[in-house]
Amino acid sequence: MIKKKYRKIPQKFIHELIERTDIIELINKYITLKKSGNNYKSLCPFHNEKTPSFVVSPQKQFFYCFGCGIHGNVIDFLMKYEKLNFLNSIIELTTLNGINISYLQNQCESLQTHSYKRRIHYILYKVSKIYIKNLFKLPNIAYQYLIKRGINASTIKKFSLGFATSYSNQITRYIQKKHIYKSIIMDCGITIQDKKKNLCDRFKERIIFPIKNKHGHIQGFGARVLNEYNYPKYLNSPETMTFQKKKNLYGIYELNRYNPKPKKILVVEGYLDVISLAQFNINYSIALLGTTVTKYQLQLLFKISKHIIFCFDGDYAGEKASWIALNLSLNFLYDNYTINFMLLPKNEDPSSLIVKDGKKKFENRIKNSETLYSYLFKNVSSNMNLSCINDCIKLSQITIPLIKKIPSQTIKIFLRKLLGNKIGILDSHQLKKLITISYQKKNQKIYKPFKITTMRLLISLILQHPELALTIQKTEKIKKFNIIGKKILIKLIQLICKKKILTTGHLLEFYRHTPLEKIFKHLSTWDHIVKKNKLQSLVQELVHNLKIQHLEYQYNQLITLERQYGLNLIEKNKLWHINKKIMKIKYSKYSSNKEKSN
Repeated sequence: MIKKKYRKIPQKFIHELIERTDIIELINKYITLKKSGNNYKSLCPFHNEKTPSFVVSPQKQFFYCFGCGIHGNVIDFLMKYEKLNFLNSIIELTTLNGINISYLQNQCESLQTHSYKRRIHYILYKVSKIYIKNLFKLPNIAYQYLIKRGINASTIKKFSLGFATSYSNQITRYIQKKHIYKSIIMDCGITIQDKKKNLCDRFKERIIFPIKNKHGHIQGFGARVLNEYNYPKYLNSPETMTFQKKKNLYGIYELNRYNPKPKKILVVEGYLDVISLAQFNINYSIALLGTTVTKYQLQLLFKISKHIIFCFDGDYAGEKASWIALNLSLNFLYDNYTINFMLLPKNEDPSSLIVKDGKKKFENRIKNSETLYSYLFKNVSSNMNLSCINDCIKLSQITIPLIKKIPSQTIKIFLRKLLGNKIGILDSHQLKKLITISYQKKNQKIYKPFKITTMRLLISLILQHPELALTIQKTEKIKKFNIIGKKILIKLIQLICKKKILTTGHLLEFYRHTPLEKIFKHLSTWDHIVKKNKLQSLVQELVHNLKIQHLEYQYNQLITLERQYGLNLIEKNKLWHINKKIMKIKYSKYSSNKEKSN
């Protein structure tokens, strides 16, 4: 079923999309690439490493990691990095390239869903414009409140803040005037039904915070009450097809726009915290859409930066949120990841503290924030007497399961030693008994190496350098060879010549969702260690080797026949001629190699 859906997108459209996308430009949006000869290098984003082994080739439009073996083209990168399926990675590329895919809407169920989402995004955008207009109709209590909190007009505009009025169901009337279907009105999440089942505005007399994705599309809204007696203080859009509270982060669009590769991210609780910090030119904060972080949000955060600082309010709820964040973060902790905790003084939040302290003092607090390791042991052992054996046992019982969550073996060893120091067991042998560390990498696939054959070498070279196919013009001769893989080779050459394909990334896309996809991707990563000016002669040599293999096959067939039944005169002549041809090819090859060495 999945394959059928994929086929509904015209192949021509997919290949035009790949040709229009520069792999260096795309990957550089997510990780920092550095020029290295003709290629670009970086630490691999898919496994933990200390020296760069992730290589991107602009010529091949292809990436490959020599450490973990992961590889592919622009579509593969989005599928692996953003955890998208094939179709959604196509949609992502169209968004990045600014391509309209409206003419494909009827060809695929998922594209129809995407089109429906875009309509919702458009309605939310128009509604946001109404909210913004309301806020700047002065005087009003929302604008006055923001100014009182120290938010200036420029910052208000930067974050597209708005105001939901308390009268006339303004938004509902606007949507109904546009004759939008009732289903889409409800799917936008900005209207609700009253007791009489009449539609009315969800948000009234509240400051509106548009929650955008990294591309700037509005997913939903957050709303803060202005009358402190109203409840709840904050209200979000409900769960819709565009808005999932546990998967969204507030301020991700502004971060992506003003600071796309931050060295660190400050994770805060509230919308106004992000806005206030941005006004003081601290453009690396993001807010959760609830009281605690989720695994989806953590995955999103670690894609942006390897250094996360959790900054929660200095009350019981803030401490609880920090502990939940620590527990979840352990599952993502690799050697090059840093996690810190910055608990604020009681009755303070980042918004109030930045105004009180100023940028310099606030950034000093960030600089002196507590490491995950220190925070972990401080919290676990806060009410324990570690001179008491029972408390030492209790500390071990709490800490060991937490240490086991961590994927990094180095960090596990470090924390094991810290635990040993605290409970008074300094003998590493005894500690190993206490904590069993498995050095087997989980979920690591063991790839059996392909047997290297002449045919596989030839196909591998052509996959990596499609222009070499043009040097093998006489495929009619190859058709006569009795060798496994000849049909695959011929079709590959014909495809390259017909479509005029020049890059590996583009070529491999023709084999996605086919039986050859896996083996071709593997062959495209073989390192031949051959200079570019020697490639053509190597291809010719491999074709000669195929010819020899074909002749040797015929020779062996006749020898087998002779042993079983004997040969007639015609068959004996044929055997003699085949042997003569083999010797001639081998001798000419030997002579040419001798001349080259001289």
